[in-house]
Amino acid sequence: MQRFVVLCMFLILSACAPATPPQQLPENCRAEFSSSQLIANHWLLQPTVWRIRQTALLEIGRRKVAMEGFLRLDLQRQEARLLAMNDMGVVLFDLQVTKDGQQLHRVLPQLQQVNGLTQGVAQSLRQIFLVPQPRAHDQLENRGNSQRLWRTLPTGSLGFVFDCLGDLRETRQLAESGDWRVAYDRYRTFGLRRLPEQIVMNDYRHNVKLSLWLREVKQEP
Repeated sequence: MQRFVVLCMFLILSACAPATPPQQLPENCRAEFSSSQLIANHWLLQPTVWRIRQTALLEIGRRKVAMEGFLRLDLQRQEARLLAMNDMGVVLFDLQVTKDGQQLHRVLPQLQQVNGLTQGVAQSLRQIFLVPQPRAHDQLENRGNSQRLWRTLPTGSLGFVFDCLGDLRETRQLAESGDWRVAYDRYRTFGLRRLPEQIVMNDYRHNVKLSLWLREVKQEP
């Protein structure tokens, strides 16, 4: 995943991917929602605009890089715009992403000529916030304290796990086109919606882990 190598520049990719602890789902309730209820309550499918201040930790093998970011997430237009900085406050890039394309508004000169930067970062934002998303005709699997919506892909499968409160806890794709997982944890209420305070994305094919912590969340009127 070239975009992560770009952001840490001179780090060397190790052979082993950083480990991710297993999720702790609530166990004192049963997950009994219908497919339509899960989709209707899914925070990433609401016509809402969020302004998010976040910190990030990039892990490539044993190497780690900390970053800060300001994200404007327009779920009605399916658009995300990220201003990313290093821990010294230097702007790395300003990137606008939609489900179909991206536009780089600003980039650190040292990164400007690196192939794959715009496409790589854009793809990560899409997978975490924009697409893929659960659909009404996905298969519903009940697991006691959790439920899974899933569908087959031409070369694999795609699934979404919800806990017994109806919160999305995992998106997992295992296919020829990509082997990756996004985990959503520590939900809390912002306004009328519940959002995760921690998001962890693992790209198993490229041995990379990206952790996001939502430090401040505001909803635009």
